[in-house]
Amino acid sequence: MAELLRMENVWAGYGDAIILEDLSFSLAAGDSLALLGRNGMGKTTLLATLMGATRLRKGRIFFEDRDIARVPSHLRARAGLGWVPQERDIFKSLTVEENLTVVARPGEWTLDRVYDLFPRLRERRANLGNQLSGGEQQMLAMGRALMLNPKVLLLDEPLEGLAPLIAQELLHIIDRMVTEGRMAVILVEQHARQILPITRQALILERGKVVYAGDSDALLRDGAMLDRWLGAGSTEQESPAGVSGAAQEAPIPAIEAIHEEHRAIAAILSALSRVLDGIESGRLQPDFKLLASLVEYISEMPDKLHHPKEDRVFALLRAKTRNLDAELDQLEAEHRDAVPATSRLDRALVAYLQGGADAFHGFRDAVRAYTAHEWVHLNMEESRILPEARRLFSAEEWRDINADFARNGDPWSGQGNRYAELFKRIANLAPAPVGVGGSGPGGD
Repeated sequence: MAELLRMENVWAGYGDAIILEDLSFSLAAGDSLALLGRNGMGKTTLLATLMGATRLRKGRIFFEDRDIARVPSHLRARAGLGWVPQERDIFKSLTVEENLTVVARPGEWTLDRVYDLFPRLRERRANLGNQLSGGEQQMLAMGRALMLNPKVLLLDEPLEGLAPLIAQELLHIIDRMVTEGRMAVILVEQHARQILPITRQALILERGKVVYAGDSDALLRDGAMLDRWLGAGSTEQESPAGVSGAAQEAPIPAIEAIHEEHRAIAAILSALSRVLDGIESGRLQPDFKLLASLVEYISEMPDKLHHPKEDRVFALLRAKTRNLDAELDQLEAEHRDAVPATSRLDRALVAYLQGGADAFHGFRDAVRAYTAHEWVHLNMEESRILPEARRLFSAEEWRDINADFARNGDPWSGQGNRYAELFKRIANLAPAPVGVGGSGPGGD
């Protein structure tokens, strides 16, 4: 691949402070780079320097063989550098659609394509920026950068502060963009093991200097180097983005069971989406046994049989507060519609099996509609329902709810457990979904 971006012996910082020292690296067109390092080591400064937002002391920056070291920031954006800063910086007084269209430039990334990538933005296109959740604001910031039709996309900690399932969804979207390879991506993230699997190259900064430059795969396998330069906390798989320390210190068995259910469903949705992407791009041949197993798990979701959420958690929340009535109404209606919704997936798979390649698009569209809807459902429970339940319920109430969940049993373990066996079978058939760390539900 032709070289797209290059830094040569760059020294840069803010005012009289120098943050980056003699920094050099290059990025090819369509390539992907994980930019790693502990807090304060210069990652954000590197992105800001690429965009012309720092004081460049010496060195050169080339973009498509043109030295842009003295080019203003707005002209760098016009040339093809797209930046999603850590603060997101969306226009909160504009609607979603206005945020996207106000920066649009000609190219393959159109409003419809951004909406296809982020279905939730389409649903909220008339909402103002300050009416969006944190995850939706992050999607909007990414969508707005894409509307510039950049040749390289700079993402500064896009998962920070997001609930685990929203972070998982965004990781899958980033993975899709990287896999397509139509633009280069530089991705900054604290949790190395979340982004190394979806990037080709990695760069570690230590006090503004490069201490590692090489393959992401090689770095991922070198646990000693990861711990040396990033610290054990940056590489743990057991602490997904968005989970607070307090939440981990005081586990509630019922909430942990729901989290485990959500992680299992998230893994299935991600695996199904990745398989379909592979079939559509020609990288994978259809595997109907795998597809049937994935759809079977969705159809037989443990939630319907094992989790007394509606009977206890939802009902008690209604007694405690009226602020969640709209969300609870929506969740309960979706639970009631679960059988027809999954039946549509079953019928679409049968049609694909019988019709072959000509019927693929019908199955793909059915899966995309289902997964987009299910992500919203799961994220609502994670970001709204469970935090409120944790805050409002007493210890005695939690003891009763925990007992209900215990009586229903753990749906992912035990001899002869159909869900555990099915999930293990799927895990053996499909690659591990992006961002799902550890052995996962039903793992050994």
